[in-house]
Amino acid sequence: MTLAATGAVAAASGRQQFALVIGLFELDVVWIAVLGVSAHLYRHNVRIVAGWRDIARAVTPEPVRRVILTEVRALVSLGRVALRRPPQVPHHATPVRSRHGTVAIPVAFGVLTLVEVTALHVVLPWPELSAALTLLSIYALLLLLGVVASRWDHPHYVTAASLVLRNGSHVVADLPWDAISTVAIVRDGSVTAPAIDTSVARLATLDGCSLAVELSQPCPVALTSGRRARVQTVHEIRFAADDAQGVLELLESRRG
Repeated sequence: MTLAATGAVAAASGRQQFALVIGLFELDVVWIAVLGVSAHLYRHNVRIVAGWRDIARAVTPEPVRRVILTEVRALVSLGRVALRRPPQVPHHATPVRSRHGTVAIPVAFGVLTLVEVTALHVVLPWPELSAALTLLSIYALLLLLGVVASRWDHPHYVTAASLVLRNGSHVVADLPWDAISTVAIVRDGSVTAPAIDTSVARLATLDGCSLAVELSQPCPVALTSGRRARVQTVHEIRFAADDAQGVLELLESRRG
């Protein structure tokens, strides 16, 4: 940390060559430390990956780990979507896609990021600071795209036993067929993001919800897996589906 701070101060003060030397020395320290710790783990018959995972858990606070894992999973989903990999659903399950209404915000944010980056290069007289802020802006845009991609990569899905509704990778509800009373097409634009209102949960996009599932018995749900996520009991769950009519027919056929 001291070396990093010293390098940052040197770069900010215009001493680029000194900052480069500090940065290279810091990289040497890092890779030597990584190599040394890995060798120590190997000598004690500890799997290197598992050992580093335990070290990370020991030195990193749990909230920080959750944030890092969330970001990594979002970027992995972005990569999977960019490579057109199939969505992550169980074998023999039928995905229920809900991509409509999820692209507008990333596009708007991308335009704003382009304007911001242009303004930074025009206004700021320090190229290094401008470059650093540009990288942060691009990373923020990638994370936003990753959040959207996570929903594309983890859609709702239908199995022989149940309808599984998700918010990203988090399973909001796993509904056996005997727990579903009725399924109907709706045009619900009251919310544009996942929300719970009284006894109705809405897994909406910017286009709202297009299908409503009425439950035969109350179901406890939480919209996220976070510790502060509130668990509420609902009697109906509404969600968005690109092909509402097709999904309705699929659900009706599975319910018998």
